[in-house]
Amino acid sequence: MKKDLEIKTKKLRIQGYSIKELHKIIGVSKSTISRWIQNVPLSDKAMHRIQQNYTNGQLASQKTIKEKTRQKNLEADNFAINIINKVNLTSEISLSLCALIYQCEGSKNIKESITFTNSDPVLIKTFLYLFRNSFTINENKLKVLMHLHDYHNEEEQKEFWFKVTKIPKNQFYRSYLKKTDHKYKKEGYQGCVQIRYNDVVIGRKINSVAKLFMERYK
Repeated sequence: MKKDLEIKTKKLRIQGYSIKELHKIIGVSKSTISRWIQNVPLSDKAMHRIQQNYTNGQLASQKTIKEKTRQKNLEADNFAINIINKVNLTSEISLSLCALIYQCEGSKNIKESITFTNSDPVLIKTFLYLFRNSFTINENKLKVLMHLHDYHNEEEQKEFWFKVTKIPKNQFYRSYLKKTDHKYKKEGYQGCVQIRYNDVVIGRKINSVAKLFMERYK
């Protein structure tokens, strides 16, 4: 009986059946299947069938993984929506968030100006929104310094960051251009910008709020 199963297994293998398929059809362990078919010669047609089944299996597995990931992300998004919708963005909360973000990405030396540097447009926009809503500021004192690679088009990048920051182009400093070997170009990279605001009093307040907030919950 077992010999008959081995013969059947080899015949199916010659036709291009995979170990997984043979395991389901024959009903013996995969290790036994592997031992039976180890010396079975395969034609190009049989190899193509095995590879095609393997590819299809990979695609199906990837599709399943992607769907599970999508569901997990959707669950996280719904959780976030529920939280954010309950947040009342008072001036105190705005200032607290502004101070904490600044503590992460801003310069701690405020002897000359408040300086916030990042390459993420969303983070830059968020910081400026919170900053503008936390203090009564003079918009003319907001300055932008772009750090670009020499493959960037400076005018195009100025237009991009103007739309992000809503800071007029005439308040942009002359850009800092970094030389590259042009062998590698980071696609989608818009450069890095430094937002400056010359007000030491506001800078001290931001640093103090961040410091006291973290000390309170340490």
